[in-house]
Amino acid sequence: MNAFLSLVLRNNKVFRRDKTQVFFSLLSIIIVIALYAIFLQKMQIDTIEQVAQATPEMVTMVNEWLAAGLLSMMAVTTTLATFGITVKDIETKATADFLTAPVSRATIQFSYVANAFLIGLAFSFVALIGCEIFIVATGGNLLSLADFIKVLAILLLSVTLASVFNVFLVQFVSTQNAFSTLGTLLGTGIGFLCGVYVPVGVLPSFAQNLVMYFPISHTTVLLRDAFMQNSISTVFDGVPATDVEAYKVNYGVVYDINGHLLSSTTSIIIILVSIVVLATLSIMIFKKKNK
Repeated sequence: MNAFLSLVLRNNKVFRRDKTQVFFSLLSIIIVIALYAIFLQKMQIDTIEQVAQATPEMVTMVNEWLAAGLLSMMAVTTTLATFGITVKDIETKATADFLTAPVSRATIQFSYVANAFLIGLAFSFVALIGCEIFIVATGGNLLSLADFIKVLAILLLSVTLASVFNVFLVQFVSTQNAFSTLGTLLGTGIGFLCGVYVPVGVLPSFAQNLVMYFPISHTTVLLRDAFMQNSISTVFDGVPATDVEAYKVNYGVVYDINGHLLSSTTSIIIILVSIVVLATLSIMIFKKKNK
């Protein structure tokens, strides 16, 4: 246990020391904020104004939509960045040096995962506080205590899923160049796969299915529901239920698969099953590589 904790602390220090790595883990978030400021917010407000009167609450609702997407993306990008240490240690043979001590390969591997989880959780919590400050500063209200706890629970699920998803991907990477390519591809693609860059409803059918069957996107759905539940009721007060449902489906607040709206419980089950499957596959691949 002492060896494991020492490795986690060592990995944490190495990650925090590399300021460039920290910056690039946040780059996709910066891109989303820029896109939102330039046209995403206006585009969504213009769409909603076709069925509901423009109000300050509408702006709050759209800001909450963005906050949910940012938090979901951050869990992925920050945890992936921490696995750069894993690849660097393999390339520089540092992992082999660790094995001169009485430490198993499994312990070394798990220390990287634990570090990713802790870093991802810390960044996500700071981002949540930042989002809340932004929402209040633009005229919105703080989450209630019950909703705040709900969001924290979803973030816990989100970071866990992102950690096992990224450790699975890293099993196929063994050089820094390959890892940089992976980071670029995932950092760019995660905004589309979580329905943040482009609303789900404007994508072609095959792309919509890709988004809705992508496990991490279900953390975005859960976060949007937690953030936006009250504001949606306020903004769409008196609006026909069909128009409200259309907005939710088009903007990924709920998923409509083959005419069936997925419940929050279904999304949670998808996330939990994905965590188990990805963790199991990662362990199997790791054992096979280190026989």
